[in-house]
Order: sequence, then C-alpha cells, then structure tokens
Amino acid sequence: MVFFKTLFKSRTFYLCLVIFLLGGGLGFFVSNYQNNNQSNQALNIQSDSEFHVGGYKFINPLLECRNAEYQGVKEYGELENRLTQFIQDKKSSGELIQGSIYFRDLNNGPWFGVNEKADFAPSSLLKLPVMMAYYKIAEDDPTILPKEILFDKMPDGVIQQQIKGNRQLELGKKYTVEELIERMIKNSDNVALRLLEDNINNNLIDKVTLDLGMPTAIDSTPSDFMSVKDYSTLFRILYNASYLSKQMSEKALKILSNTEYNGGLVDSTSTGIVVAHKFGEREDGGINQLHDCGIVYYPNHPYLLCVMTKGKSLSNLPSVIQSISDQVFGEVDRRYKSR
Repeated sequence: MVFFKTLFKSRTFYLCLVIFLLGGGLGFFVSNYQNNNQSNQALNIQSDSEFHVGGYKFINPLLECRNAEYQGVKEYGELENRLTQFIQDKKSSGELIQGSIYFRDLNNGPWFGVNEKADFAPSSLLKLPVMMAYYKIAEDDPTILPKEILFDKMPDGVIQQQIKGNRQLELGKKYTVEELIERMIKNSDNVALRLLEDNINNNLIDKVTLDLGMPTAIDSTPSDFMSVKDYSTLFRILYNASYLSKQMSEKALKILSNTEYNGGLVDSTSTGIVVAHKFGEREDGGINQLHDCGIVYYPNHPYLLCVMTKGKSLSNLPSVIQSISDQVFGEVDRRYKSR
C-alpha cells in the first residue's frame, strides 16, 4: 500500500502514464489511417476520372487526371469483345488484312483497344504534326501565319492521292501559311503539305512527335511505324490543350472539324454531331491502308475514336471504318441519350 502511494506521487508514474496514453493514441491513429487509406484506394478505383476547365467549344483543358484503365475494362468490355470479333470476321472474309481500334471516353478517361499496338503507315495523318508545329511557332511569332508563300512550281516529293479534296491549289498564286494549313487539313492537300514543309525547319516538325513521346520517322524507318494508340495521343493533347495554347488548340480542332472526307467516322454521325478528325490513305505494293481518327463531340460525352485498316482493296475499307464507328456511336448513344 505504501508502495502504490509512493508511486502515484512520483514523477516516474506520470511519465509512465503519458507513455501509455501516447502509445494507445498512436496505435488508434495508425489503425484508423490504414483503414481510411484502404477506403480511399477503393474509392479511387470506383471514381477514377479526369477534371477539366470547360468553357470552350472544341477543347476541354485538363486540370487533373487519374488512371482509369480499370474502369474502362469494366464499362466497355462488351463493346471491346464485339469489335474484336468484328475485326476477326473481316480478316476471315478477306476484307481486311489488319485492323486496329482505339477508343477513349474523354469525360472520365476509360479506354480500350483492339490490336491497338499494331503498326501502320500513318500517311496523311502526319499532316497533323505539321499543323501543330506551325501553331507552336505562332504562339511566340504571330507573323508566321499571315506569311505568304508563292506556289510557282510543283514541289518535289508530292505523293499522289487516291482520295482527293474538292479544291486544288492554283499555280502562280500566293497563299498564306494559314490558308495552306487549312487546305492541308480540310482537303488533305499533299501540295499544301509540301509547301509548308519546305518553308519550315523539319526539326521543328519532328519536335512535336518527340515532345509527345511518339514514334518519329527517319530514313531507315519502315513505312508501318505508328499505332492507333500512338496517333490518338495527338488528339488527346489537342483536346486537353496540354501542348499548344488554348487558343491554338481550339483553332486546330475547329479546322479538323471541317475536314471534307466523310467516308469513315463521320458517316455514322450524320445526325449533325460535330466530328474533328483526320483521315489518311496509302497504297504500297498492292496493299491499301485507310485510317480515320478523331473526336466525336457527342453532347456532354465526347469520345475519341481511331481506326486503322489495311486490305487488298481500298473500296472495302471505308465501310469497315463506318461499321466500327456505327457500333461505337450506338453504344455511346445507348448509354447517354437520355442523360
């Protein structure tokens, strides 16, 4: 009894009491933190998303991004399986040699791909980095876009096109860089492309793809060197306004929304929905390639769709892309039409 009275009065007792209380409190805190952390991780899996600024017609500047691959697998698994079988059926029938698809929901980031890492010849799709290179320069030097270029002779290296635009450049006429960019994108004009390439340091064009971590062609690069997933990066970058300024990103996507070619992605969205896209075609040794990639501005739920195809006959390829686009549009419409 005397011992306990002495202990209660001693400093040792109070020190032990403090240590005991701190130990218990710390244990409770650690346990509570672990439980909360586990709950937060579970919440993140269910609510992965991207957060944007809003307020623009064609772009949606990115504020924050969370990984959403898991959500994409869950949400679009059935559509992915259906399109995988569709590609296989077209290959079996001989309509396709190869086909690839990349889809991404631009509101919250879920995506899926079908053969998304297979390489194709990007062909006219590479006109987009040329436009981006000029717009990047224009951010610091606005005099470059109104600069005039004389079309006095046919440039070297112009690739002949199977799918031509409705308007052709006129010999002896001057065009501003801005006008040539529009012709290059809207009409997929290869002459406009060469005039623009001849009036810029090509390292600045390569810098666009290098900056974005995309494959960049050199002399020894095979013609098939870019995948749908690689190329889709350009549209995501423009939509998020994370490489070019907001003004230039908006300008680029506005021009892409006026692309003349309507034989691929656009055909399925004839209801007046805007599509900002770029197509590309190539023939080499009897093998044809046709691609169409872009953003479909479904109301309040825009999505990115990129389709690359390869086959023996060019005439078969537009309908394949249209069918894929139809199926994707139908799935998005089914999900969001009433919202």
